Parts: sequence; C-alpha cells; structure tokens
Amino acid sequence: MDKYLIKKPKETKQDSSKKGCRKQMKQSTIESLQGVVVVEEIRRLKSKLQLESTSKEEMVDSLNKLGQKIPPRHVMLDTKIGKLVNKLRKHEDSDIRKAARRVYVKWKEHFVSHAERPVIEVMCDTKTDKMRTSGKKLLAGSLELEESHNLPDAIEREAFYHHKRLINYDYRRTMRTLVFTLKNNEDIRKKVITGELKVPEFVQTYKKC
Repeated sequence: MDKYLIKKPKETKQDSSKKGCRKQMKQSTIESLQGVVVVEEIRRLKSKLQLESTSKEEMVDSLNKLGQKIPPRHVMLDTKIGKLVNKLRKHEDSDIRKAARRVYVKWKEHFVSHAERPVIEVMCDTKTDKMRTSGKKLLAGSLELEESHNLPDAIEREAFYHHKRLINYDYRRTMRTLVFTLKNNEDIRKKVITGELKVPEFVQTYKKC
C-alpha cells in the first residue's frame, strides 16, 4: 500500500503558526484623532513658539503638530493660539511663514465649511492644576523671574508632557530636580534664561524616570 501514499514534508512550527496568524491591525489612540484636542498640548506648543530661544526647526515642527489638529472655537479663544499662528504668517523666516500659513488656511477652511461640532477635550482636574501652578511658581522663583514670564510655564509644560501628562512620583521628582538645579547652579540658570540651553534639552537632561 505504501506505493499509493504520497509523503509530504513535515510541517514546521513556523509554517503552522503562519496559518493561524491573523493580520495585526494597529489601534488608533483617542488623542491621534483629528477632532480630539488635548488643550494642554496646544498650550505646550504655544509656549514653545513664544520662546525666543526656540530654533527654526522646533518652530516648524510645532506648527506642523498644530496643523494635525483643529481646535474648536472656544479653545482658540481661550488659548489665543489662532492669533499667534496668524502673527507667525508674517515671520521673517520663509519656512516658518509657510508652515504658519498652512495651519491658518486649514483651520480657516474648516470653520468656514463646518458648523460647530462636539469635540472631546482632555483637561486637568482642579487638584492637578493647583499642583502644576505651584510648580510654575517654584520655577519662577528659582529663575528669579516674574510668575507671568513664559519661561517657567514652558519648562513645566515640557516636564508634564514628558511624564505623559500625569502628576505622579516621577513628575514630582523631576520638578524638584529642575527647581534645585536652577536655584543652585548659576551657570545652568543663565544658559536656560538666555536660551543657550533649550527648554526640551534642559528638561530631558534632568528628567527622572
């Protein structure tokens, strides 16, 4: 009977796994959706755009990130991000002007062609806001700047961003380290104030994981 049997090569584990393997689909996060606006992220990008020490590449990148979202009107009014983008359309650098214009045109076309829509906002609770405000005050004091200055705000927002927008143990450690460094290291403090040491680099250097 053997001559009537067809012998096939033994199936390997790798071959069998391929048969049962389904195509993996990448799941989108809620924040990746165009209509979902994280107000904190809008404010963080605005702070970066307002800092004189921000490089051209960082400004273009920030504008490109803003262009991926369409903030609702009340967020535009609250953050005044629309006015800043409009102002940057007249920037002396052509690449920044072009990037700002793309964002401005996209937002304008959206509001002209669409009525108000419900938008999901991710905002901080009261306790988190109080802790963050306290952190900004400490940073302002360590920098010897007014609390209204944009630099302490930009540093805190960068730290908050790097800790996934959570007021956790690592965030508090990072904030304490940043404040301590600025208060006790005059050289670092001067470099941060003058922009020689960029805010993202400063936060990344002293971030606690």
